[in-house]
Amino acid sequence: MVNFLSKLFGKPEIIIPKKIKEVLVAKFPDIINVEWNKTADFFEAIFYKDQLEYIALISPDGELIEYKKFLPDGFLPQVIIDRLALKGEVMNAVMINKGNAISYEIIIRDSELIRYLYLFDETGSVTEMKKL
Repeated sequence: MVNFLSKLFGKPEIIIPKKIKEVLVAKFPDIINVEWNKTADFFEAIFYKDQLEYIALISPDGELIEYKKFLPDGFLPQVIIDRLALKGEVMNAVMINKGNAISYEIIIRDSELIRYLYLFDETGSVTEMKKL
């Protein structure tokens, strides 16, 4: 059935090596709805755990390169919430774990409906800000 749908919609079937799947399940047990993509450099898994969406990048040799976790309202560190309080409404918040360094990618919308991307490090310091 999957092969039929792949042919029907033109997306080629992606073969994921067993060790790549094992790395994902070892790091993230009890995941559901895994969707795989592959580039020349890594395998990308998009999945859900505890009703939150994640994206994990795994190298061909089985190393977890990074993962992103989409955060619901109220899950940002307080220091970041405080820094964004006067800037606008949080539209999207993502925690990024890369090499065990935590950062946050946040899109806010100001009172004039202009969107901005903020990147914070784990201490709550702004590392980048740009208008979208």
